[in-house]
Amino acid sequence: MIFAHTFRVVLAFLVLSGMLARFSVAESTSDALSTLRSIQPGDDKAQQAAAAASKQLSQAKDLKLMEVLKAMKGASPIGKNWLMGLANQLYRKSDAASKPELTAFLGDTSQDPEARYTVYRWVTDNDPETRGKFLDSMLEDPSLEIRFDAVAHAILKSEGASADQLKRILDAARHPTQIVEMIEKLKAVGVTVDQSQHMGFVTSWKLIGPFDNVGSDKFDVVYDVETDWLKGAVKERYSGKNGETQWLEHTTDSKEGQVDVAKLFNNEKGCIVYAATIVKVPSAIDCEVRVGCINAQKVWVNGELVIANEVYHTGAQIDQYAAPIKLKAGENRILVKVCQNEQKEAWAQDYSFQLRLCDATGKAITWNP
Repeated sequence: MIFAHTFRVVLAFLVLSGMLARFSVAESTSDALSTLRSIQPGDDKAQQAAAAASKQLSQAKDLKLMEVLKAMKGASPIGKNWLMGLANQLYRKSDAASKPELTAFLGDTSQDPEARYTVYRWVTDNDPETRGKFLDSMLEDPSLEIRFDAVAHAILKSEGASADQLKRILDAARHPTQIVEMIEKLKAVGVTVDQSQHMGFVTSWKLIGPFDNVGSDKFDVVYDVETDWLKGAVKERYSGKNGETQWLEHTTDSKEGQVDVAKLFNNEKGCIVYAATIVKVPSAIDCEVRVGCINAQKVWVNGELVIANEVYHTGAQIDQYAAPIKLKAGENRILVKVCQNEQKEAWAQDYSFQLRLCDATGKAITWNP
């Protein structure tokens, strides 16, 4: 009995030792930070290792707030969450002596935007005067959160501003609501701005359809028009859901680039419509394609599928879906596949999409049809 008990104790110790070896904390502060920075979703072992590393760091006496903030640059989204928790913990323990370091970090626009926005909130908390002084110089900040606050601050101060001053605020704005507000302010002083052009919406399209989507099960069906467009060899007419169909040229007058597919195709249900366009740029450029669509949709740029969402009637908004793309010098072929189901409810009748081209901050790129 004593032998058996001793054996079980030794066995338990060996098993526990093996588990600790698998999920041991990092050997150094630097290793622990690297563990947190690189964690990816869906990896249980990595999550356990991150928990161990976070515990080690939270107990480390030599860990500096600046180390954690700087480690957020290039970290994975999950890793950034872990680091943010540590940063908040360290900030609560910091004193006024750390404010110059934090101010310097905020001024370093090469650091992680989320980390800088967090520091901005720390150093301006409950101090409107200090916040205003910072925001006066942050209209072009690469952090979209800080830029939003800076634009909002500038708008509040814009009463009686000149047209040039209002244009500067508009050029800095990235959020759609702020853009619209500034366009209205400019209109009030006699300056007209084309909203769709300013935001980079594609307004001129060639559309063809309807093609069959009865049963809402044709999202991945490849119709001939899809293959032909991607090859650059389209025909004038195709066999569609209700017989022969041909291309329809359409330019939307919507300020938000909205293409009303339902109106153009007699509110056809259980169908698919393709929209195609060509945009020209003078030189190769890295940018984003952003789509708002209440229906299932796919988007190809130069033959590459960049967006695909088989979702119906869950809402739509500007920049609902986005993907990084690279446009080549000259012509670039864009194809959108928009699918409608057969729901009869009033709220399910919308069949439309909008698409714009912009940089990573949301500023329209320069292109020609």
